[in-house]
Amino acid sequence: MLFAGCFWRTYGRLAATHAELLVFTARKGTDLVASGRFTAESMPELTYPLERAEAFARAARTRSAGAAPASLDALDALCARYRAFVDALDRVRRERSGEAARAALAGPLAAVEAAAESVRVALRAERRL
Repeated sequence: MLFAGCFWRTYGRLAATHAELLVFTARKGTDLVASGRFTAESMPELTYPLERAEAFARAARTRSAGAAPASLDALDALCARYRAFVDALDRVRRERSGEAARAALAGPLAAVEAAAESVRVALRAERRL
């Protein structure tokens, strides 16, 4: 019981950190693709933060007794949007460069940014931020 209490005490800060990191990494990936400096070997740099965020969300869901908080549902949605972004980035990096690549990634990046904001809004509503 004590361990679960400690987890939820830090949950808000950690959820917000995962959201910020996913947005930062998505923006960086977009910049690297647009500049032509992103290769297939760079993919783990994009996927590792997603894997960590998904592991955190799974752990939180396991520890939530009953209904999960709205912020956790928002974090799951962010992970799904980020995964779609990574798929788009992988496709775009092979097909386009420069401003054409940036334009092709604008929609998926905006979806990640909006999903991250939903996490922050939910955390504030829950008074976890």
